Amino acid sequence: MALAGVLAQPARADVSFEFAYSNLNQHGSWLVSGEYGRVWQPREYTREWNPYHDGHWVDTDMGWAWVSDYPWGSLPYHYGTWVVDPRYGWVWIPGEVWAPSWVVFRTGPDHIGWAPVPPGFSVGVSIGFATPSSFIYVSSRDFLAPDLRRAIIPPSQTNVFINNTTIVNNIVIQNNIVINRGPDIQIIEKASGHSVRRQPIEGVARVAPFEHVSRAELAVSPERMKRGLRVAEPVPESRALPASDKHDSPSDQNKKGAKSAAPAPPAANGKSNAREAPRPSPAASAPPPPAVKDKANASPRHAPRPSPAASAPPRPAMKDKANARRAPMPPPAASAPPPPAAKGQASPPVKSGVKGKKDSQATNDKGADDPKK
Repeated sequence: MALAGVLAQPARADVSFEFAYSNLNQHGSWLVSGEYGRVWQPREYTREWNPYHDGHWVDTDMGWAWVSDYPWGSLPYHYGTWVVDPRYGWVWIPGEVWAPSWVVFRTGPDHIGWAPVPPGFSVGVSIGFATPSSFIYVSSRDFLAPDLRRAIIPPSQTNVFINNTTIVNNIVIQNNIVINRGPDIQIIEKASGHSVRRQPIEGVARVAPFEHVSRAELAVSPERMKRGLRVAEPVPESRALPASDKHDSPSDQNKKGAKSAAPAPPAANGKSNAREAPRPSPAASAPPPPAVKDKANASPRHAPRPSPAASAPPRPAMKDKANARRAPMPPPAASAPPPPAAKGQASPPVKSGVKGKKDSQATNDKGADDPKK
């Protein structure tokens, strides 16, 4: 795992929610807990994950400091606390006061355990501590191991440690700085067989989101001292997120994703909301209208009208009035000679009947004038 810190430095000693949100947003998900408000869960989380599996302990002049192996660990392990949410599992609740570690210990002759303090924990106020199931244990000789994950005893074997260990809560305030004295160093030295050298807090890496740790940056502000020192400052869901990152909240993205999964209701009166999405071009969404109705395209401002010969078949001559005026009228049908009859076909009956009628009339007239008859 990466060990270098990647967090930006806060503007002052007290870490605000806006600072925590901006720095942790890229390393996990901000969720909304029904009990604790806005909480954060790292990307590494699984069902078997525990916030205190990956790291090690260092004895400092500020007490026992937890040094996390995660690149984001310099913030959640020294501000706020961890808790098992009924819905999400392990999550981090934001806090604004620094401590070398916000945990309580259980110590015995052979084993040492620790668990994060509960969200309602206040320095100097006696309250209930973490539930027994939240503790993880190691052998006393392995307490200072550089890779504690390998030394952690499986939870199925730790039930008997409850009766063989005692709660140790040595979280106090000294020179306006929170101190966690934790287990007695002599127990650890005796179990491990090695002496432990105490280190100044300024020389320990990744114990605060500062490039160079100074005691002034770790001190609690006088205003906060008056209000009391609580480990967590629950952030309600209604609190506004930082403006620059408001649209990037993972919890909000989940809500939007759930809404977008359902079909969108039809717009009232068939009208679309132009602010949500631009209306598609008519050419892309529907076939072009017939030419007779496309007045805009017929206008010479848009495109020249195609010639009739190219766009439509020629009109019949009988309907082309303009051509009829210019062309001379054909001669009457009576002046045209009759078409020749086909071979073996009699002359048209109309013409032969007329001729026979004329001959009969002439004969009658001739017989009427003949005195012999």
